[in-house]
This record gives sequence, C-alpha cells and structure tokens, in this order.
Amino acid sequence: MRNEPGWIPQPIQYFKSEAEKLLPKLEEKRDAVVVPLLFSIRRLISRPSVDELYDALSSIGEQPKVDVILFSYGGDPDQAYIIGSMLQDFTKERLTIIVPRIAKSAATLIACAGDEVGMGPASELGPVDLTIEIEGKYVSVLSITELVELIKMGSFGDFGTKVLEKIPILELGHYSRLSRHTPRLLEKLLMRRMFKDEPERARAIAEELCKSYESHSAAIVLTDLKDKLKLANISPDTWSLIWSLHRLWINTIINYEDRFPDDARFEEINIRVGKGVVFCTRLIEEK
Repeated sequence: MRNEPGWIPQPIQYFKSEAEKLLPKLEEKRDAVVVPLLFSIRRLISRPSVDELYDALSSIGEQPKVDVILFSYGGDPDQAYIIGSMLQDFTKERLTIIVPRIAKSAATLIACAGDEVGMGPASELGPVDLTIEIEGKYVSVLSITELVELIKMGSFGDFGTKVLEKIPILELGHYSRLSRHTPRLLEKLLMRRMFKDEPERARAIAEELCKSYESHSAAIVLTDLKDKLKLANISPDTWSLIWSLHRLWINTIINYEDRFPDDARFEEINIRVGKGVVFCTRLIEEK
C-alpha cells in the first residue's frame, strides 16, 4: 500500500487528513475502535480488498468493540463473506456495522456480519442475489432463471430462441448452484453473531434478503429492517459525526472520480485512513 503524500491526488489527501480529525471524536463517542471500510463507485469488493483489510486489522489486533463505517455498491460475495468473518474474528464483544448511506449487494453480507447494524433515514442495504455480466450489463441470476422458465413455457414464441442465444445457457446450472450458495453465506454470518441463538431466524432472513426482492437494485431502508435485523442505538450527535464523515467522502473521493473524463485511464489505489482502508482510484496522468 503506497501512502507517499506526493503520490496521492490532492482530493484523496484532503479526505485522509480531514477524516482522521473526525475519527477520534467518533471513537470517543462510541467507546469503540472505528474502522472505515469505504469503496468508491469504481471499486468492488474483491480478493485484494481482503488482503488490505487484514493488514489494517492485524496492525490493531483484537478489540473489545469495533465500529465499521461501510460504503460499497458490492462485489464478490465470497470475498465479502471473508471480510465479514474477519471482522467477527477481530472483535471480542460488540461489532457494529454502520451504513451512513449505501451497502448494496455483497456489501449487505458485510453489514449482516455485525452484532448490530447502524442505520439512519438515508441508509440503504440491497438484495444479495447473485448477478452475472451479459453484454456489459449486470443481470440477476434469479431474473435469468425466471426468464428461461417463461421461454420454456412458450411465453415469447420464436423470439425466445433469440433471447436464449444471449444467455450463457451451459453455465445456468452453475449459476443456479451459486444462487443457493449465497444465502448460505449470509446465514452463516448471521448465525455467528446477530442471531447466534436463533438459527431459524437467521435462515429466514438470509432467504428473504437473497430471494424475495424483484429488483437487484431495490432499496432496503431502515423501516424495512426494524423487525428483522438488530439495529444499533446511535445518538443524534454521534450520527451527525458519522454523516459528516460520509459527506466528506462524497464531496472529495466520489466527486473526484465523477470528474474523470469518459476515456480516462485510471488505476486502483488503497489508502489507510485511521484504522481502516479506503479503496478508490486515481487518474494515471496525475502520477
């Protein structure tokens, strides 16, 4: 991980500097170690993410209470499962996953690794159904299997044959098994902490989060989860600090990447911020 000030773009340097002023205040309010785990829109949860986070957690060792500030649009569910398991292993007493705004898809797996989830009115989790890439677009495996069933029933007539040509039909059995695999990952994380004495509840919630939503991009908000997940009690003044960190993230890192030209050449960059890691990108031309 490279952290030389001259190598990090100015917006990322600014985020690191200002975030590290907020994090000690948040740790004092929460009486916990605070671990930022932030993925920019151009970064997905992946194998390298596990390595970087493991290095960060190893540097602080096991802690009684850990708060993870999470922002991510998702990625590899198996790597998200490993991250969730790691966070559980490094926390002795209370693990809280705080989602100021977005933890979608595989990131919802990480959110469910906690003893509790911290959410506010703007917070958003998402369905954990598996997606695959077809012609540059990500499509839910559940949608594909439903479509195949409709085609088999003759719902699309001759047009159905043309549709099937765009689907990796020989891999559907593999995808079908993976769609059963993902709920098991979520169930295991829930059973280890949040619902360790309620296996049936853990299983039911895992199935719901993985299979019951019509759209992969569906928003699952605080009011949807009040009778499902265990939610953290966070005071308004503490939430104000969390939201300030989130706005700093959006106004610097996310806005910086949004300004990249359409044909920009960029590279991944991982930055240690406080006791956690920020996964973002930088323009190669700036190097």
